Amino acid sequence: MVRSRVAVLSVALVLVLSLAAAAQEGIGSKKAYPASAPIVLDGFAGDWGIAGLEPTLRVDPAFSLVNAGAIADAAESSADVYILYDDEYVYLLANVVDDNVTGPYSGGGSLWQNSAIELWFSFSGVPADPAQYAFYTAEDYQINLVPMAGGAFAPTAWVYPAAQDAHNINNPIEIAARLWESPELSGYVVEARVPKALFPGFSQVTAGGTFRFAVSLVHVDAATAAWEHIWTPGVEYVTIEVQ
Repeated sequence: MVRSRVAVLSVALVLVLSLAAAAQEGIGSKKAYPASAPIVLDGFAGDWGIAGLEPTLRVDPAFSLVNAGAIADAAESSADVYILYDDEYVYLLANVVDDNVTGPYSGGGSLWQNSAIELWFSFSGVPADPAQYAFYTAEDYQINLVPMAGGAFAPTAWVYPAAQDAHNINNPIEIAARLWESPELSGYVVEARVPKALFPGFSQVTAGGTFRFAVSLVHVDAATAAWEHIWTPGVEYVTIEVQ
């Protein structure tokens, strides 16, 4: 009987580990790619040269953590996120599926309540997870990219937490966005570029380097206006390998 229990527990553990590994495999390449040429920010990804490349990370309720609200499927909220780089910039691209793109709020203190993609970078290695603001250093960031603000189409980048407010002066992160619709889906494309020289730690995004990264989406429920939130891989970082 004891042997049978051990065998059952062993099989269960293997199954859990296999499922976890499969989920990790689905989240993306976990790679940042070199840009083949400077990228024009216009809301279109034609000059990104990403054909055939797996997204750096994906967000999808099939394997991501929904930690607020109830996101039923990828048609409500999901995304493919790419990170590219050159000597001067780190480029960020997200194709976001969102069935209710909205942005009634303006100003850094409330932009996080709008439809948004949130990009969490840790170059210091100090915070154990992205939610540990108290342990952020000058090399740790939450960067929110929103297509709408103040009730209008107004692509905006904002850097959190409050200790990083200096990075919001003169809008050093350039951003462009585009809303899109198809018969079945809707959402937005957002592009941004972060100047390495102005953001400590971003110089680590160079060939052979690594850094920690996570992605989350803010979704506002179309029926209830409830604020909803989904993370990849969860409230934790993954290590990104720079190609």
